[in-house]
Amino acid sequence: MYLYLVRHGQSVWNAEGRHQGWQEVPLSPLGEQQAERVAGRLQNQQFDYMFTSPIKRCYDTAATIVKAQNRPLDDLIIREGLKEGRISAAMEGLTEKEMFKRWTKDEKERFREDYSFKFPDGESVQEVMARTVEEFKAIAAFSEEAPEPEPEEQTELPADTTSQPEGEAKPPETLATGRDGERAKPKIPQKTALVVAHKLNLQLFVLYSLDALDTVARRQTNIDRLEISNCALSVIEVNLKGKEPHFRLLSVNDTAHLAGLNPPKPSAEEPAK
Repeated sequence: MYLYLVRHGQSVWNAEGRHQGWQEVPLSPLGEQQAERVAGRLQNQQFDYMFTSPIKRCYDTAATIVKAQNRPLDDLIIREGLKEGRISAAMEGLTEKEMFKRWTKDEKERFREDYSFKFPDGESVQEVMARTVEEFKAIAAFSEEAPEPEPEEQTELPADTTSQPEGEAKPPETLATGRDGERAKPKIPQKTALVVAHKLNLQLFVLYSLDALDTVARRQTNIDRLEISNCALSVIEVNLKGKEPHFRLLSVNDTAHLAGLNPPKPSAEEPAK
């Protein structure tokens, strides 16, 4: 399976530097343009499955991609496990500076160092990691289709043997064989899936595929060494057919489709911020 991972477009609160969490914040004008760009890039990419977080900024980005493919929105599958991590419900809507003013020195230190730390009304990164990994596994389980059954060899005489010499059976049709004379295995078609989610979820998807989640366990803020920009594209190849799961990161944080895209200028009626 090939997983095409897309972060949602810039939201209004992204532009203002506000913590969003589970709030239903719409895309900004720039975010809408970003969604159109990534939709154009993926317009001709066939997807067997299309998954999205239920939160508006993700759903609207995913819907833009679905519409660009002239597919019904019913093809879009909402996955609760792809929801954004929630640091604190009470802090949603605050800027980073406002949030840090509320934290004690101990809270700031533990937030940096300990991925199990959480506020009473939020989730720890450890908890978000656990549900995100389970979500990765659930989506990967959709992977390859079962192969078509092999045709059975013909062992009985055909009904019409008038053209065959007596005592000789009509030979069965030749079957494709491998280089060692063994029957060639049917090729299993690869599945493809679109996953539109949030920065933290996609960082964890990528780190899990690289078997590198221990870096976050060592120090929580290590996760931000991996950038996933708004509407960036990352691709992971997944193979669950062997003795052990195999993952290969084909691209990460690809923003080539966003080249030259600048924030739109405010209209005459809208004051500049």
